[in-house]
Amino acid sequence: MSKTESRRSTKDRFIGKVVGFLIRSLYREVDVYAPVSIPSGRPKLNVANHFGGVSDALLLLGVLPDRPGIVARDVIWNVPVVGRLMNWIGAIPVHKPEDHNSPTSNDEMFTSCYDALNDAGNILIFPEGVTRNEPSIATVKTGAARIAIGARAHGVDGIQIVPIGIHYENKAALRSQVFINVGMPLDLDELIANQWPSGTEVTASNRAAVDALTDGIDIALRRAAPDYEDWSEASQLATGAAIALRSQLDDSASEVPFALRDRLANTLADLPAEHRARICASVKEYQEDLETIGTTDAVLHARLRTGGFLSALMWQLIIGICLLPFVAVGIAVNVIPFLLVKAVGRLRVAPSMHSTIKPVVASLAFGVTWGIVIWRAIATFGWSAGGVAFILLPVYFAAVVLFVERLMLILRAYRRWRAPGYPQPFSEQVAARRSAVVEAVLGS
Repeated sequence: MSKTESRRSTKDRFIGKVVGFLIRSLYREVDVYAPVSIPSGRPKLNVANHFGGVSDALLLLGVLPDRPGIVARDVIWNVPVVGRLMNWIGAIPVHKPEDHNSPTSNDEMFTSCYDALNDAGNILIFPEGVTRNEPSIATVKTGAARIAIGARAHGVDGIQIVPIGIHYENKAALRSQVFINVGMPLDLDELIANQWPSGTEVTASNRAAVDALTDGIDIALRRAAPDYEDWSEASQLATGAAIALRSQLDDSASEVPFALRDRLANTLADLPAEHRARICASVKEYQEDLETIGTTDAVLHARLRTGGFLSALMWQLIIGICLLPFVAVGIAVNVIPFLLVKAVGRLRVAPSMHSTIKPVVASLAFGVTWGIVIWRAIATFGWSAGGVAFILLPVYFAAVVLFVERLMLILRAYRRWRAPGYPQPFSEQVAARRSAVVEAVLGS
């Protein structure tokens, strides 16, 4: 091994340790799933969705077996320290027209990518070109296809295009979970051989070839990455997947693995629109039942299997009864500010105005009311009584909120039980709706 290769290996190991430490600190768990092993010793163009900004690159630096050259917007290099760091890790700057007042060329970027792919190297690119806040893949740009075809035209053989889906449990939360879904690799030589006659010159300037490969990358990336119509569908398909998978677990109280849930949800997202709508509708109906009795699917599933459904409703009633002494005081203290906030809610103004006025009125009304109660306690019984009032007032308020919620849950359960068209007991209705979710998901 040459000194240069030795230094490169040491550098890669150091970067791997630093990135690994950061990932372990930021995320509770990172699961990687690959249906097939990616052949080693071949140049790889990794294409990934871009939902998490810098986190995307950090995660893939940590999980990919070989450190890739990351293709990133050149404006990042304008930050002095960050620019040096990007050079140190071997990132490749790409020029975007919207970042510059004058036309710029990406010839140097393409040359750097060709060099990186040569000798079984690999690069990483986010072909959407933008960070997405929506749970869907944006239009895939032609850059990745032009790099792959251009590198092949410059003598790089055996290029594998590897689609990678990054699934975040909550990309804004600390210590959440991440699932990395590695899709089936695309063999560039095979694709070109199947689509173009032997002897045809296929270069990065061949628009038809670039568009065809871009379409292939788009399809592969959507299969690997989260790609939902909207956040509502994303949530309902993920919930449906978790419900169906929980039915297959030996221990019904066990948590459904996040990676397994998102793999199934991602598969459901590829179904026809009418099938997805049926799953979402069944999930919505079942969630309404869960809200009615104030529980979760994991708890309810366990109780349905052990015959403890009635105890769930009785537990809500017991909690409400225990809260009654606190509720009486809480209502007496908070009735006036509550009525003021209720009156504000009836004002005929825009929803955005409501969302501005109500918190202000609530803060003032409850704050002034509690201040008066504390002041009267101090004036009548002394500072220690004022301190007790300061502690108990939020408790009384919370008791009222909890009691009202439990009362509404019980009333909704009673109305659902007494509703015409539902002759079966409420427990059987809930069980049937849960089974409908499982059937809609697993029947796909």
